Amino acid sequence: MNFLKGLSNRNRRFVLGGGTAILLLLFVVVNTTFLSDAEVAADAPKEFSLTDFAAENLPLIAASIQEKAIDVAIVAEAADKDIVAAGAEFGRDLGNKSFVFAVKTTAKVKSVDENFIVLDVPGASAQDTFNIPIGLALSGNPLRDVTGEITFGDFYDQTQYQDAASALKDLVRSSIIDKLDLQNLTGKTLEIYGAWNNGPLKNVYNIQPTSIVVK
Repeated sequence: MNFLKGLSNRNRRFVLGGGTAILLLLFVVVNTTFLSDAEVAADAPKEFSLTDFAAENLPLIAASIQEKAIDVAIVAEAADKDIVAAGAEFGRDLGNKSFVFAVKTTAKVKSVDENFIVLDVPGASAQDTFNIPIGLALSGNPLRDVTGEITFGDFYDQTQYQDAASALKDLVRSSIIDKLDLQNLTGKTLEIYGAWNNGPLKNVYNIQPTSIVVK
């Protein structure tokens, strides 16, 4: 760089600074991946229809539960003693001592309120409470998680993953719960298939239904 000898200190700093900027710009360009419009479109979040997802998957979940369900009185007896052992024998391990179970029962309706259909499950302990949640009590993700076929990797992000569980619950409400004559259900016998996920309340079994048949 002999040509710099003829420059003032200020001009030397200007030339060297400009050269550094050019090198930095070249580094950025070389290390930047440029995507075509088609590649950008392919990488964008796919349009997700909650209605289509629920309509497609709820029948598959219901069929799996129908095939694998264990009497909820048996599951409850095991869970009352040791939830980890019960989960290992009858359920799916979701981590952090959380388990989801495919369950069934044929039980008489004890009462109905705005939150629950309360069941009298034959063979169950008197200390246990069995409910079909309705209204705002219909919460959690047991239907999404019970088969193991629906995973987080199937979705764009956590929000979409949670929306999928909500879509299943919405379809259960519209296609199963809303078709029940709740005002005249007390005393009736129900054949129920569904999923239960253990929570913070011990001895409480809230079954999210995939099938309810009034006997």
